[in-house]
Amino acid sequence: MAYASELVGAFPPGQASAVGGQYNAITAAGSAQGSAATLTASMSVVAGADGTKGVILKGQPGDEVWVFNNSASTLKVYPPTGAAIAVVGTGVGTANAAFSQLTYKTTIYKCLTSTQWLANTSA
Repeated sequence: MAYASELVGAFPPGQASAVGGQYNAITAAGSAQGSAATLTASMSVVAGADGTKGVILKGQPGDEVWVFNNSASTLKVYPPTGAAIAVVGTGVGTANAAFSQLTYKTTIYKCLTSTQWLANTSA
């Protein structure tokens, strides 16, 4: 995505900043898809993961969500209800199954279709 400053001229400054996405700090919650904290921004830093707590993605085809796990434990990342998260190199995921995002890693989740997300984690 372009820097907001590169888009000024095509859009007013406020809109240009919004095109780059929104940031949110969030705390992992719950222990299942139905009780996980909902990600409300396209870039999130998540705290409080303990190996069981998690967050749930939301979006539509074409959306990208960047998640940084700022916890000392694995973060559970759930797809929207009925969807799956495919992991690069492993094939299609299982519907409603959590992706285990490792400690201090960034993962980009891309919504391919209404039922399929792709996860790509930093090295």
